[in-house]
Amino acid sequence: MKKIELALYMAALAVLGALLMAEGRATTELKARAAVNPKELWALLSNPQLKLQLVDLRPYDDDHYLDTHIPGSIPLPSCDLEKAPVAARDRIYPYVTTVIVTADGDGAAFEQCRAKFGVARNLAGGLTAWTDENKPEDTGEYSPPKASAGGGCL
Repeated sequence: MKKIELALYMAALAVLGALLMAEGRATTELKARAAVNPKELWALLSNPQLKLQLVDLRPYDDDHYLDTHIPGSIPLPSCDLEKAPVAARDRIYPYVTTVIVTADGDGAAFEQCRAKFGVARNLAGGLTAWTDENKPEDTGEYSPPKASAGGGCL
């Protein structure tokens, strides 16, 4: 009788474990599909415990990234590593939670690039919405953060 009870408990635990894993996958997928708004992104960036990278898909020229960008964002024009500045190429990590920045929150560009990252979210409204919310901006060429800077982007 005890062997049957043990087998039933093990089966129940296996079923519950499988359901929990399925729930986790579904939650991750839902979060990935939900865009993050500038106010929410600002709150996320303010948390030093959170590992988050910003990837800017806009062209790396005077009319786009060089003109204005979110501080700490990494330029990855058109989601093409070859178009990124050399200093940025080894700073893009596929396993870090990523917020993808476009000019206006372009869903097609986000979808094209999302597959390169484990968890990626789109910035709703893109840099235009960030600017409209009067959030901090930076200008000029990309330079990787210094080790002594603590790794934060703001």
